[in-house]
Amino acid sequence: MKLFVFSALVVSLFSGCTEKYPYDGCHEPIYLSYEKLREDYPAIKEPREIGKAGKIYVYGDILLINEKNIGIHVVDNSNKEKPKNLHFIEIPGNIDLAVKEGYLYVDSFIDLIVLNINDIDNITKVDRKEEVFPYNSEQALSKEDLEKDRCYHYDGEKNGVIIGYK
Repeated sequence: MKLFVFSALVVSLFSGCTEKYPYDGCHEPIYLSYEKLREDYPAIKEPREIGKAGKIYVYGDILLINEKNIGIHVVDNSNKEKPKNLHFIEIPGNIDLAVKEGYLYVDSFIDLIVLNINDIDNITKVDRKEEVFPYNSEQALSKEDLEKDRCYHYDGEKNGVIIGYK
C-alpha cells in the first residue's frame, strides 16, 4: 500500500510538472523583426485614448505620457481645464523618456531614438542608435503574467523583439 501511495505521489508530481511547463504548451511569442522595428517606428499617429498611463514628463505646456511598450501620448496642457491630445507617437518597446533642449530621447527595446519636438506639430526623428540597451525577452509580459506560473517560449533574439504572446 505504501508503495502504491508513493508511486501515485511521484507520478502526480511529474505529471504536474509536464502539465505546468509542457514545451508544446508554452505561450508562443509574437515577434516584430528588427528591420520593421527600425523602418516603421517611431510613427507619429493621430491622438488616441490613453490606455494605461506610465511615466509623465512635463515639457512647458506639453505633457508626454508614456504607455508602456506602446508609445507616447503628446498632450497640450496650456488650458489646464481642457487638455488636448495632439499626437500619439507609436514606439514599440518604449518604457522611458527624457527631454533636453527640445529633443525627446526614448528607448525602443534595445535602441535609443532622438526626436525633435521643438515644433510640436511637426515631430521628426533625428537619430537612432542601435543596440544601446540590453534586450529583455520578458519586457512585453505584464506584471500579472510574470507573477503567474506560466511557460513562455523564447528562442533567442534572431527573430526580432517580442511584442506579445499568443
